[in-house]
Amino acid sequence: MKIGLVSDLHTDATEANKELIPFLISVIEDAEVDAFILAGDISASLTEFYDILDQFNNIKLECPKLFVPGNHDIWVNKDGGMTSTQKCGIISEICQDHDFHSLIDKPYIRDNVGFCGTIGWYDYSFAPKEFNLSIEQYEKKQFNGRIWNDKRFANWEDTDQAIAKKFEKHLTSQIVSIVDKVERIVVVSHHVPFRQCMQYRGVLSNDYFHAFMGSKGIGEICLKESLITHVFFGHLHETVDQVINNLRVVCSPVGYLHEFPQDGLQTYAERSLTCICLTD
Repeated sequence: MKIGLVSDLHTDATEANKELIPFLISVIEDAEVDAFILAGDISASLTEFYDILDQFNNIKLECPKLFVPGNHDIWVNKDGGMTSTQKCGIISEICQDHDFHSLIDKPYIRDNVGFCGTIGWYDYSFAPKEFNLSIEQYEKKQFNGRIWNDKRFANWEDTDQAIAKKFEKHLTSQIVSIVDKVERIVVVSHHVPFRQCMQYRGVLSNDYFHAFMGSKGIGEICLKESLITHVFFGHLHETVDQVINNLRVVCSPVGYLHEFPQDGLQTYAERSLTCICLTD
């Protein structure tokens, strides 16, 4: 099975991000994958989210399209009365309308391969160890004049630790529900599953924000189940392809295109899609 993976389109960030989409779709079509995975962060705007999935819905692929939302996708105007949980429900409806399978709702099985998915979240377990800051300092989500925008726009109505644990339990339930039905399992998370996937610089102004990258619980769940061979994620905006305890762990993001790529959108689209072949 050949899987195409990309994340972090951020089409509401820059004009270049938005203009990349037709090129990316063309690259996915040419790759002739057996499954396509979009690992979150399309847009905070529901209108734009709908439009982007509409473009992907016209893709010439006879394969499943699988999706997990990212933190930007669940952002809301806190004064508007909508919670992030409610927005997840709307996202799932949009996915269904556009032939995307939302992995946060239920697993997907194809050719004896099970796909389980979660947004994931963070519980500060990836905070830098050497600076020994308090939980209260991370709960502020701001440092040295910089703010983590989940503070403004994520509205879970619970603590970060509780939300992270909730998604970890849901992922475990998904895995248990299919473990007797498949020969292998692929896990998709928007948030980072392993500390080893990130580079710590030993500078607090940089490493402080690693606390909001993911939770170690996601990785621990994946390591416990022998049928899990691959873990795909987003959020990091850095390409990752490494092996952790026999798991292949991959991140393949678009990220923020603050300038149009010098080598062109076509080449950038080709770099943004990672294809993984599942082999025995």
